[in-house]
Amino acid sequence: MKRFFLLLLFLTASLNPAFAQNVYQAHTHVQLLAEQDTVAAGNTFWVGIDFLPDEGWHFYWQNPGDSGLAPRIKWDLPSSVRAGDIQWPFPSHINLGPLTSYGYEHETLLLVPITIDKNSSLTNINLHAHVDWLTCKDICIPGKAEFNLPLTVVKDSVVAFNSAKFIFDKARQGLPQVNPSITSQVFINGNQWHLLIQAPSQAQGEIYFYPLRDDVIEHAQPQITRTASNNFEVLLTKSHLYQGDLKVLEGVAVNPNGWDEQGTKAIIIQAPVVEEPLHISFLIACLFALIGGLILNLMPCVLPVLSIKVLHLIERHPDKRIALRHSLLYALGILASVWALALLLFILKSAGQFAGWGFQFQSPIFVIAVALILFVLSLNLFGVFEFSAPAISGLSGAQGYQASFISGIITTIVASPCTAPFMGAALTAAISQPNLVGFGIFTCLGLGLALPFIILSAFPSLLSFVPKPGLWMIRLKQFFGIILLVCVIWLLWVFSLETGMSNLSSLHQSSNEIQWQAYSPMAVSEARGQGKAVFIDFTAAWCINCQVNDRLVLQSPDVVRAFKENSISAFKADWTKYDPVITKALAIFGRNSIPVYVYYAPNADTPIILPQVITPKTILEKIQHQ
Repeated sequence: MKRFFLLLLFLTASLNPAFAQNVYQAHTHVQLLAEQDTVAAGNTFWVGIDFLPDEGWHFYWQNPGDSGLAPRIKWDLPSSVRAGDIQWPFPSHINLGPLTSYGYEHETLLLVPITIDKNSSLTNINLHAHVDWLTCKDICIPGKAEFNLPLTVVKDSVVAFNSAKFIFDKARQGLPQVNPSITSQVFINGNQWHLLIQAPSQAQGEIYFYPLRDDVIEHAQPQITRTASNNFEVLLTKSHLYQGDLKVLEGVAVNPNGWDEQGTKAIIIQAPVVEEPLHISFLIACLFALIGGLILNLMPCVLPVLSIKVLHLIERHPDKRIALRHSLLYALGILASVWALALLLFILKSAGQFAGWGFQFQSPIFVIAVALILFVLSLNLFGVFEFSAPAISGLSGAQGYQASFISGIITTIVASPCTAPFMGAALTAAISQPNLVGFGIFTCLGLGLALPFIILSAFPSLLSFVPKPGLWMIRLKQFFGIILLVCVIWLLWVFSLETGMSNLSSLHQSSNEIQWQAYSPMAVSEARGQGKAVFIDFTAAWCINCQVNDRLVLQSPDVVRAFKENSISAFKADWTKYDPVITKALAIFGRNSIPVYVYYAPNADTPIILPQVITPKTILEKIQHQ
């Protein structure tokens, strides 16, 4: 059938100037085609080199793999006519013994755009092409041919297509597509590339990746695809020739099941090379979690709640044994809520969804509920009414114990929008480990959060230096009540952002500050490809640490000046609302909590991840030593 069709084209060529002469050489029929009978000045039209190898023979893609040579076209054109780059359909992988090549075993049209200058006075043009290729089976034979394709140039921009148009349309279906809704990143772990691709639909199919460079992967090694929800992870063996100089892994990813509803088989991949996710030992992760939990007690949402309990301890002087029981129930309340949060994170992980510490604040309902809790606590501190929920009373009955347990739950809830130093690495380790190990790390976090009050309850003598109850306690409660009211106002602002009542973009727009761009892996890749320094701020309106660092550090005059003087491309990855691209990027950078600050020096391959608590000096030192 193919031979008949080729003969038909050959006969048509004798009557139609848009078909150049067919050449048979090196076991391949080759022909230069155009899909138009006439072309117009100022327009771009398409021509193609059509290859039809004999049965069992093949020719090569732009990266031939372990062996081979890609076809080359050298054009001889008038000065007002320009030829663009070859548009390559996605190839097949061809295994020959221990080698794997990328190429085509069937008829394939390589498309080339041709542009005629708008001011051209030509009435006829001749497209003269020198074509070289290599055809292989068990041996390889080079082919060479020259083609002349005369075309008429018309003034009218309306052009007529000829019988070859359906060949061009079919060839376009095989061209890899750019899909903005599909994101990718890659990192190296040992001798493997981990290519992470996130698609908008359910992940199905075995992905095959064709790199543009021939020195990044071992082509003959198997490629392994892992899928979870809408995420693909493709494991590729790193080439022994790789020199570690790659900033972006470029290529084509083919999915036989299709990438979208239109059934697109091949997409263009431009995956930034990022740092391997952080790995720490279980004991270190537990220690970091314990320290992070301790520091959480100093956060503005948690400190007033803890202080309420301590003030009751000072005010009522309960029996040491009763106080210790209440403190243990308070700790149990913290642990129960931390375990519940950990369980939810592990369920999401098993379902292929990436989530991190504080993700529940991306829900407006949760935000307004926490705001209500803090408002009630503030009224209690102002003396509007008294209740024992967060207190240790002198009672040992069920009501008092229940109150301590509930206060532990409240402490965890109000602590979750904050991330303390050491917590980021610990929680990332917890999510990446088997669930049982992860529960152990989360348990240490809960113990750290509960430990200060347990110690004060077990050793009340530590409070002996505190003055006896008096007016100072009332004033201190009112001070903490003001802090809680400020937190309530902040949460209402977060609620307005998440529900669209306020403009989310106003979070990082000011003419007197760093000029932030919205984060996207592609934009970051482009900036790095241009040799620019890049700074990424992973933030959210509900993250207290993020807002403090933004006001005190990222808006400081010295930092703003340094960004402008060094032409740093600044990207704001706003996680106020759930964004799978940002969530995946956090995981790739080895984090699942915010804030996270990532800095790429100019032309640097490896990012620098800054501490979660930063100062202007921290950032300026990184910039000055780039």
